[in-house]
Amino acid sequence: MHLIACNSLTPRISRLFQGKASGNQWALYMRSFIQKTLFSLGNFVHANSATVIFTVLMLFSICCYGLQFVHIETDIVKLWVAKGGRLDEELNFLSRMKSTMNSNDSNGGSEIARENGLGGGYQVIIQTPEYAGQNILDRDPLLKHVDTMREIANFSIELHNVSWSLSDICFKPSPPELDGLAAEMSDVIERIVPCIWITPIDCFWEGAKALGPHPPIETKDLALLAWLKSIPNRKYIQWTDFDPMAVIDEIHEMLNLGSHHTFFERAGVGHGYLDRPCMNPLDPECPKMSPNYYDVCPMLDRFRSYAEKNNITLEADDFSHDVYEFDFLSLFNMGSRRRRKRDIDTLDALRSNDTEVTESPTTTTKPELNPADAVAESTANEEAQRKEKAKKAAAEECKAYRGPMMRWMFDNPDKWSEFLVMSEYPRFPDYAQVMSGGCPGFAAGVLHWPEDMILGGVKRSAKGAAMESADALQSVFLVASPNDVYLRYKQKGNRPSAKPELDQLIWSEKFAEEVIQQWQRNFTQMLYKHRANFDEEGFERRTIHPLASTSIADMLEEFCQFNYKIILVGYGLMLVYAVFTQMKRDGCLPSSQSCMGLALAGVLTVTYASISGLGLATWFGIEFNAATTQIVPFLTLGIGVDNMFMLLHNYHDVMSLTNQHEIGILMRETGMSILCTSINNILSFLAGTMLPIPALRSFCAQSSILLTFNFIAILTLYPAIISIDLRRRKAGMRDVFCCLVGETRQEAYSMITKPHFQEKRTIGEPIPRIISYKDVEEEPEPESLSLHSLIRNYYIPFINRKCVKIGVLSGSFALLVLAVSGMQRAAIGLELSDVLPEHTAPAKFLQARDKYFSFYPMFAVIKGPNIDYAVQQQRIDKYRRAIASSKFVIKTKSGEPSEKYWLGMMRDWLASIQKAYDDELALGKFNLTDGELKGNVSEDAEIAHRLICSVGQKYQCEGRVGKVRLVDGTQTINNDGFYNYLTAWYNQDNMMYYVSQASFYPTPPKWSITDKKAPLLVPPAEPLAYSQIPFYLTGLTDTPVIIEMIKEIRSTCDRFVEEGLPNFPQGIAFTFWEQYLHLNGNLLTAIGVIAISILLFNPWAALNILIILVVMTVELAGFMGWAGVKMNPVSAVTLITAVGIGVEFTAHVVLAYLTSLGTRSERTSSAIDRVFVPVIHGALSTLLGILMLGFSEFEFVVKYFFVVMSALIVIGVINGLILLPVLLSLMGAPQEVVSNGFFIIHFF
Repeated sequence: MHLIACNSLTPRISRLFQGKASGNQWALYMRSFIQKTLFSLGNFVHANSATVIFTVLMLFSICCYGLQFVHIETDIVKLWVAKGGRLDEELNFLSRMKSTMNSNDSNGGSEIARENGLGGGYQVIIQTPEYAGQNILDRDPLLKHVDTMREIANFSIELHNVSWSLSDICFKPSPPELDGLAAEMSDVIERIVPCIWITPIDCFWEGAKALGPHPPIETKDLALLAWLKSIPNRKYIQWTDFDPMAVIDEIHEMLNLGSHHTFFERAGVGHGYLDRPCMNPLDPECPKMSPNYYDVCPMLDRFRSYAEKNNITLEADDFSHDVYEFDFLSLFNMGSRRRRKRDIDTLDALRSNDTEVTESPTTTTKPELNPADAVAESTANEEAQRKEKAKKAAAEECKAYRGPMMRWMFDNPDKWSEFLVMSEYPRFPDYAQVMSGGCPGFAAGVLHWPEDMILGGVKRSAKGAAMESADALQSVFLVASPNDVYLRYKQKGNRPSAKPELDQLIWSEKFAEEVIQQWQRNFTQMLYKHRANFDEEGFERRTIHPLASTSIADMLEEFCQFNYKIILVGYGLMLVYAVFTQMKRDGCLPSSQSCMGLALAGVLTVTYASISGLGLATWFGIEFNAATTQIVPFLTLGIGVDNMFMLLHNYHDVMSLTNQHEIGILMRETGMSILCTSINNILSFLAGTMLPIPALRSFCAQSSILLTFNFIAILTLYPAIISIDLRRRKAGMRDVFCCLVGETRQEAYSMITKPHFQEKRTIGEPIPRIISYKDVEEEPEPESLSLHSLIRNYYIPFINRKCVKIGVLSGSFALLVLAVSGMQRAAIGLELSDVLPEHTAPAKFLQARDKYFSFYPMFAVIKGPNIDYAVQQQRIDKYRRAIASSKFVIKTKSGEPSEKYWLGMMRDWLASIQKAYDDELALGKFNLTDGELKGNVSEDAEIAHRLICSVGQKYQCEGRVGKVRLVDGTQTINNDGFYNYLTAWYNQDNMMYYVSQASFYPTPPKWSITDKKAPLLVPPAEPLAYSQIPFYLTGLTDTPVIIEMIKEIRSTCDRFVEEGLPNFPQGIAFTFWEQYLHLNGNLLTAIGVIAISILLFNPWAALNILIILVVMTVELAGFMGWAGVKMNPVSAVTLITAVGIGVEFTAHVVLAYLTSLGTRSERTSSAIDRVFVPVIHGALSTLLGILMLGFSEFEFVVKYFFVVMSALIVIGVINGLILLPVLLSLMGAPQEVVSNGFFIIHFF
């Protein structure tokens, strides 16, 4: 019995219902219904081709209108954090509180730009070694870092005719609010307060060189304060020789700074940088307080003799231009007489050696001396004067020549031994020892930079041993918020603006934000082109890596633009391939049977459908990103043209077998395969939207919409175009050159006189007979050496051999084992540097950071306003200690977190004023009966007294003085006055507030002890809706470790939420890595959804497909492991879509297998013969579509899409056209129709 293949389902259903055959009637009935629908659609399109083309193009054009609303999202946080999720709720918690609360928010001072997950308030530079193995903790690299920091501090831009420098936009703690005479100097004091930056050079005196102030402050601007002995006798105020504590002590003696004096003491301002080691003790400005100060004066004579012998010329330094002359009388408008102000040492020396004696009106009579004694005394006086003059001359000479001598010594260390002994050599510090444990800031008591934050690649001889070397230096600049910069330069009352040239009419917070962004952009550009990033020959050698909060967004915006050149080349290659594969020549011209025009039209149809899909996606509010512009156009083109090749392949067959209802029959015979593959592709990308990452959701949603538009175009617009081509073919006209006749009249006539077969009445609508046994027998052999001929004559017999089947199964099993091994090697994670173009400076910075630094800041945020902080004090302390117990949190030697926090600082301040209060109380300065003051007390004691009497909205001293304490013995702040104390601490100790990074919202009301008009009551603060506790995390070297940290910290936070303390962690690590906590679950869910959707109304056939898809997915995951492609949300999307795209290689084969008759082997051979060629064309066209992804400037596009998708196509071809046929021949689904008895099934 010889059975033939047949695609017409209605006759089969007829046999089933007549009892002459058996089979899966419901699967046949459903597919029959679909094919009838497709047949009707094809006939309708054929009959109304022009109308269909016009209608579809009109609808697509309307969708294209949405392209004018395209918005490219470049905010990395918005691209990564899912809307509506836990992270999104946490990141936007503060903004929601601001929108829902009506707060009397005070503008008490500057704030750091709050954490947005990426560190929006920071800009960073990393310095890496110039050559492999260089120890960065050495003099030259450290001095290079100093020079870089000075350049950054001095760098300025011009915007709206105003000059802006780093000091204008950096975060500065607000200086104490002074009153009286000191208040007149508040503007100058504010300029002296330095920017807060976290840098390794703060360990050394050279750290002061970058502090400025910038722009310079002339000493004359200090007015009366310039008369202070502690102010250096120089033209400009500089931190390199500025002793802040000496100045503060001297001011305090004159003006009584009150509680502010104790504040400076608690802050640990001390002598500033003057008592820190000098990196280079041969720097002439290295201060005498420095531990390794080098005094060259005793060796100066010896060196000058050496210089004369060796013809070394030294030019004396001239300091006349840098000496400040104080104009005292000008302060009173009494003339212009000036006198020079000398430094303390010189004045004391002059006073102690003054030889002039001023006679008073009443003098004592000296005893008369004999001539010999008079001569001796005169000689002694002359000798003393001579020595004093010689001493002064030596001092002046040393001052003039010590600088040239030290600079010469710095340049010629190999010649020291020629005039110095070893003990006289300058002492360079042990840099590693000095920097071990981190570095102090300018206020050492409260500012300390952890070692892990400023030093990268630290090497030690053993764990816990002293640091020996490091590979990288990192400096972080804290940037103020736009609101702070706006308020800083907004004119306040009658006080002049700090920038007189600034137009106050246009000055706004938006203007301030523009200033910050422009400065950051120019800052990064300046450092990108820094001389340190190029060697002596001008070749790039990056050692200075900058990053600002604008860098990543700018880079993404630049590379998110459509690269039309690559797009045109990609689409051009696709056109060439499509046209070439469909070309049939008749001589030198295309024949009438050629389909070059249809191939060209097909590519253009898919292109226009994709453009229209992007327009509709824009109307839906789906934002564009790098994936949209770099991947979607090529991926959808490659997938979209697969169906075109399937239609064109069957178009030739249909034309050879019938001459009516051609488009309907083409749609019926091909539409089922197109429907299965297209729907599965669309569903696979829709399943990808289950991953909670906006960038990937947008990518998957856009891809789904584009594939849907391609699907609609292939089922409507393209068949209409084919129907027009059909008229050309029946007319015998040449392809492309439609005006030329192709074949002879007989050949042309044969095209339109195909035999018409009698329709057979069956259940359902009549279906024309299109294939008979005679037709199949008479089907011509494919052209020799064509792909179809090779498949039919060589590949099919080869794949049917038993030994080949065994080899295929063995090889597939080996590949599967290898893939499982690769999956074990796969790492998890996605570095931010992978998302940026590899050759760009931001990518280089991130690579350096990933390589050398495992440090991240984090905050523990306490969620209000329904928290009574007064009652929860102990729990908050316990919460902080619980987080600090993590091995990832940097701690002090006592086990406390390295960073102090606001509640502890507030407690310390209250304890300090309580002590002052107790001292005054012991002196009887307070009436214990009514609590009133009996006399003058210190400012600290007065503040404490006001706080003790302030209870909520009441001011009550009676019964509280001497009984109520601000902080009790258990270190608990008095509950009933907690919020009053919070107001006082925020205003009086405001610099500590800013250092604590508490970021209160709402901020407490303004209050000052010096405001005599204000009521005695210290107003209570509103309940805090937002406050944060800072921590520093370290040891976060890779994604698994970061995930471990997130789980640990999250579990701690969740435990305290259950105990009644609402809170959450916040920081870069949580923003970008928390997605991995749910990655596996999301991935399995998405793959499960798309796998379940792969149903052909035949469970057995679906099982065959699922087996192949599982094998493909495992092999692709294994390839990713071997290729070093990490598992992350991006690669998860690839795996999810691989399931859908894999259907391309399986559904066509299985569907052809189901619609064939005969044994499993015969049906498998028939299926391969019918679909191998279009499947190969589809695979090659997909590969050609994604080929252009290999030219993307984004490393992650090349790695995660081009490489992985190319591997997917290869794996799909191997499994779909080699393994699947073997599997079907062994365990394929049974025939849908089986004859009862020896009845031979003839359907037509």
